[in-house]
Amino acid sequence: MNKNTTPLSQKESSRIYTLFYSFFLIPFMIAIFGAVFFLLFRFITLETTDASALLNQVKIGSASKRWQSAFELSKVFNDPDKIPTNASFKNQMVSSYNHSIHDDPLVRAYLALAMGVTRDEFYTDILIEGLNDENRESRLAAVQAVGLIGAKSAGARLKEILENSDYSNERLAATIAIGLIGDTEAIPLLKDLLEDDEPNIQWDAAVALAKMGDPSGAFIIENLMDRHYLNAFPQVDEAEKNQAILVAIEVSSILKQDRFETKLVSLAESDENLRIRDAAMKILQSAYNRVI
Repeated sequence: MNKNTTPLSQKESSRIYTLFYSFFLIPFMIAIFGAVFFLLFRFITLETTDASALLNQVKIGSASKRWQSAFELSKVFNDPDKIPTNASFKNQMVSSYNHSIHDDPLVRAYLALAMGVTRDEFYTDILIEGLNDENRESRLAAVQAVGLIGAKSAGARLKEILENSDYSNERLAATIAIGLIGDTEAIPLLKDLLEDDEPNIQWDAAVALAKMGDPSGAFIIENLMDRHYLNAFPQVDEAEKNQAILVAIEVSSILKQDRFETKLVSLAESDENLRIRDAAMKILQSAYNRVI
C-alpha cells in the first residue's frame, strides 16, 4: 500500500471488521464473542457479582449458567477492586480453565478474557496454552488475553498466528496483542501488514508500530485523522470513525510529525465531535506546544 491508497471496493469493504478492536483508548470489547448471546439471554440474571461465587457457578452450574458466570467474571474484573489476588482463587481459575477444554467453548473463551482483564502475569502460561486451542473462539480469546496481560513470552506464537491464520479476525487480534505487548521483534512483520488486504489490519499495524516509536505507518495514522478517508468505508459507523480518529490522535503524539500537526489543527478547529476537538487540542498543546 502506498500513500495514495484508496478504500476497497464495496465488495471488498464488506470484509472489514469493526474498529472496536482498537487498543489504545478503549479496552478489548469483552462482548466480542457474546454480545449477541448476552442480548438474547439478558433476561437471565445472576444473583451475585462476587468473583468466588461466580467461579463456583462456572464449575458446578448448568450449561447456560457456566458460560454466563464466566461472562460475568470478565465484566466484574473490569473493576480492579473486585479481582481476587489470593493464590487459592487464582489456582481455581487456572483449574477451571484447564477443565473448560471439554466444555462449551464460550465458557473457555470468557474465562480467558476474565484472566486477561486482570492483567495478572500469573495467568500467562495457561493462556499461552490456550493459543493452541482447536476451537477458534476460545483461541481468539486467548490471543486477546495475552495482549491484555502484556505477555512477552507469547510473542513467538502470536507471530505464528499472524503469518499462518486464515481468519482475519484472529490475525487482527494478534496484531493488536503484539502492539499491546510492545514486541519490537515483530516490527518487520508489522511493517508487512501495512499492505495487508484487510484495512483494519493495516490500521492496527500502523498504530502498533507508532506505539513502539516506528514511523513506518505514519501515512496510515494521518489517514485515520481524516473523516473524508473514513467516510469511504461504508462498514464503519460514526462511533467507530470517532474511535479511529481518537486512536490516531493519541498515537500521533508519539511520532510528532508535521503532517500530524496540520491534521490536529483541522480537527481541533472544526471537527463535528467535541470529544475529538478536545483531544486534538490537548495533543497540540502537550506534543507541539501549540494552543488552539
